Amino acid sequence: MGRLSLLLKQAFLRLLNMFMDYKLYTLVDITNTGQHRFEEGKEESRWREQNFQTVMQTLGIRSNIIYNHKPEMIELRGRLAGFDTDEVIRVWRFDWSTERDFLYERDGDPVAFLKDDFHLVPYIANLSEMMQQKYAVFNTKEVRPNIVFHKK
Repeated sequence: MGRLSLLLKQAFLRLLNMFMDYKLYTLVDITNTGQHRFEEGKEESRWREQNFQTVMQTLGIRSNIIYNHKPEMIELRGRLAGFDTDEVIRVWRFDWSTERDFLYERDGDPVAFLKDDFHLVPYIANLSEMMQQKYAVFNTKEVRPNIVFHKK
């Protein structure tokens, strides 16, 4: 009954348009594997899960978030996602909602606080990313970001 009541609450709030919807694209492997402990032979799966948990914890700094789908790995032209390249790149897309209006907005930028919260947060690199990063931290403010945010 708990899962059903959560779905009903989400549906009700959506009808009232009380959710703010967001999405992110990242060059970092944030696959939600469900591998919550270290087991021999499953180290890489655990590291991917740790990256996903890093994203969840960082998003959760300002609000509880709601999501219905795990991050999805896709390949597309970088500019379509907000990156400064026309190359086809591998990215992870993650969509979520918050119950608070304009939670991440500052000075007319609807995702300004997300950029602040994620900048220089470390992650585990060299999993299944296509593009090599100089440092294993999320970069939201420099010339070539590895994570971008959009309000839907």
